[in-house]
Amino acid sequence: MLPQYSAFRELVAPAAGTTGVYTPLAMSTAADDSVIILARHPDGKIDEGTVAGIDQIDRLIAQPGTLVWVCVTDPSDELISELQKEFGLHALAVEDLRKRNQRPKLDTYESQHVLVAYEVVHGDSPRLSELHLFFSDRWMLSVQFGPMPMVDAALRRFADGGKGLADSVDALVYLVLDAAVDSYFPELDRLSDRIDALEDRVLSGDTDRRGLGELLELKRRLLELRRVLAPMRDLANALLRRDAGIVSDKSLPYFQDLYDHLIRVLDQLDLYRDLLATVVDARMTVASNSLNQIMKRLTAFTVILMVPTLIAGVYGMNFKYMPELSWPLGYAFALALMAGAVIVAVTWFRRNGWF
Repeated sequence: MLPQYSAFRELVAPAAGTTGVYTPLAMSTAADDSVIILARHPDGKIDEGTVAGIDQIDRLIAQPGTLVWVCVTDPSDELISELQKEFGLHALAVEDLRKRNQRPKLDTYESQHVLVAYEVVHGDSPRLSELHLFFSDRWMLSVQFGPMPMVDAALRRFADGGKGLADSVDALVYLVLDAAVDSYFPELDRLSDRIDALEDRVLSGDTDRRGLGELLELKRRLLELRRVLAPMRDLANALLRRDAGIVSDKSLPYFQDLYDHLIRVLDQLDLYRDLLATVVDARMTVASNSLNQIMKRLTAFTVILMVPTLIAGVYGMNFKYMPELSWPLGYAFALALMAGAVIVAVTWFRRNGWF
């Protein structure tokens, strides 16, 4: 137990006689708790705290060289108010946090920056989970709504030292955003497989309503992802602006790589939208061809039935003097004529591929 902070305890300590070297992750607090506080000291030691230590965060931040990450999941209104008081969060940023469902963006206030991003949470029904990041020179506050496995992995990576990329706030911001962006690649692969399967079904002649419903659902999903990813690309571009002064020269290559990943994801998304539009056109073509085949068959059956109808109509006229009326074989002749005409018509239509 650390004597100066009763709500914190030592998580990872440097080895004896060394500075800035510590063992891998040994987090005892699960990453899905409501509040996790990690403080990394210049010597490599990491302190871990929970919601009870929120009011002591200012003491940690005041220590030279200490980097603090506070991760909050599904905060209550009371907890949001406590965080606003402790970190001095801007009223507009807190309002966005309470309302949720914000567009990905980057806002800059007098002493802090705020960005909103989304992660794809995979499962039986993948969904987008919202993330708000508040950060300044010495601390970062992440507020997430619902479980975010990729962000939790970034939290554990920070507790493990971040592999040399956890010594500044902009490095923490990169860790979180990179984790969020990486969550989109498996989702795009899943959508690609669904589009390929749907395309195969359409080309095999499957144009039922279930396929149409799946096609429209895929289209909505692609639009939903693009509605999030396009602003996230603009967010990453804003972080790269040197006049903003948010990203250091050391972290700049990482954010350029992040921007490249977002461009790649958006390119794939646009490609899948084009593929889906092609599937829609193919489905319309297949349906039109199927309708044409049906109309051809109906036309053929109509012509086939017209021939015996015509013969029956001729012999059904009420004329007194018709040669075949008095002929003993007249009835058999009329039936044979009808059957022969039907056989000739069916043979002709079959040879010409009408059915």
